[in-house]
Amino acid sequence: MQKILINCIIYGVLWFMENFSIVLAVCRSALQNPTDALKRHVERLVKALEKQGSADQASALAKLLSGADQGGKIVPSRVVLSRQALVGEVMPLSILPPVDKETGASLATVLLPSNLKAIEPPILNESLQAAINSLTDEWVHLDRLKEAGIKPPLNCLIFGAPGTGKTKLAHVVASNLDLPLVTARLDGLISSFLGTTARNIATLFEFANRYRCILLLDEFDAVAKIRDDPHEVGEIKRVVNTLLQCLDERSSTGFTIAITNHEQLLDSAIWRRFDARIFVPKPDAISRQRIVDKYLEALNVNSVERSFLAWLTEGHSGAEIETLSNALKRHYVMRGDTEFSLIEALRLNVHLSADHVNSARRKLFLSDHEALARVLIEDTDFNFKQNELAQFFHRDPSIISRWLKRSKTA
Repeated sequence: MQKILINCIIYGVLWFMENFSIVLAVCRSALQNPTDALKRHVERLVKALEKQGSADQASALAKLLSGADQGGKIVPSRVVLSRQALVGEVMPLSILPPVDKETGASLATVLLPSNLKAIEPPILNESLQAAINSLTDEWVHLDRLKEAGIKPPLNCLIFGAPGTGKTKLAHVVASNLDLPLVTARLDGLISSFLGTTARNIATLFEFANRYRCILLLDEFDAVAKIRDDPHEVGEIKRVVNTLLQCLDERSSTGFTIAITNHEQLLDSAIWRRFDARIFVPKPDAISRQRIVDKYLEALNVNSVERSFLAWLTEGHSGAEIETLSNALKRHYVMRGDTEFSLIEALRLNVHLSADHVNSARRKLFLSDHEALARVLIEDTDFNFKQNELAQFFHRDPSIISRWLKRSKTA
């Protein structure tokens, strides 16, 4: 009897979590005309959800209570509006992703909204950030577009150099929309058996289409290559054809984000399937300054040194700047606050992390500080001053002045 009771409780809890959208709708309707007793019961439910770690569900109910306390008008949140406009089931918390039938390898990983909250957004330039915000706003107000008879842009291709924050950007979009993120796993999708890769892609899309979620296809070029590539066999044609069919079927039902570092490898028909195509460039001067400020916030590094780092890392991705910042932090910890020298740390890092990119700025930094000072003073992006260069090079201002005068007479 006790075992039966425990099983009933477990199934009851699972049913509640899987059908929380129904519970939320019932509470919203009841709280249109709230009574004190009703509000107390909802408060108890909020506390119970918080206690069991269901922060998202607790927050949703708490917002309903807040609206009831402000006059009984329950206004759906922006995210609730979008989710109501999407087809499919609410994804259960205990969901298991699909697997390859032959090997049992997982075809995807699933991140629920609660697992996406801690992800920090990448630092982008202002115009690109504005474009991303505009697209996200359309996705948030999906119901408004559908009511106006406008086809919403439910799929997006993000491309650019490695380390520019493309994958992180997809995670942030999923977090902002409060939707689960289903990320394709290439090691599970791609198979050496004839026809299996195409079947796995179809299985993955079937899974994603069943639920309200964002499907993320990272390293997209691995399954979306040009079909007339002479180096590819006939199997890639079957894979791309299956992918095209799946994208067409999903284009009106669910969000899809594809990411690639090699956009030139994509089949032309694939490009046409994406309503939004976003190029994420390497960070400009302003973005590099913000990235450096973010990662070196805890270090005793002055504003001139931070500006120099932003100048030095021209052509670097955000991930590369983060790697450099971590190296400087290690040097800082090993030397201590009083012995730390940014110039010394940078010199060591140049030798310890050879760059495949032939950077003229790195060479100049290593070889000739006088020539470097002349280049810095003429840079219009950062507008270094003579007194700032004296502070950076640890030289008397008169020496900096002589360096600059020699450049004018040379």
